[in-house]
Amino acid sequence: MSGHPSTERIASALGLSRRTLYRRMAAEGTSVHALMNEIRHELARQLLLESRMPLNEIAATLHYSEPGAFSRAFRGWTGMTPSAYRAAVRGNPRENRP
Repeated sequence: MSGHPSTERIASALGLSRRTLYRRMAAEGTSVHALMNEIRHELARQLLLESRMPLNEIAATLHYSEPGAFSRAFRGWTGMTPSAYRAAVRGNPRENRP
């Protein structure tokens, strides 16, 4: 999670050129952007569930420009705000998670 995620960094970590990474992702029916979005979503859920980190710090950790951008993205993924998600899950630890 250190450093801003980029296509170049991902390709380099995988030992691929950026173009090869794009081709392979397209062959899988996805994109680098979609994959990074999925990773951000999962990391956001984990941070909300397993930490007491304030929302503005979670937003910064996930490289959102501002907490509002993080809240809008999270609401798009789950249909609820990060605060509501955290409260719902913490209020019902044995229930299925949203």
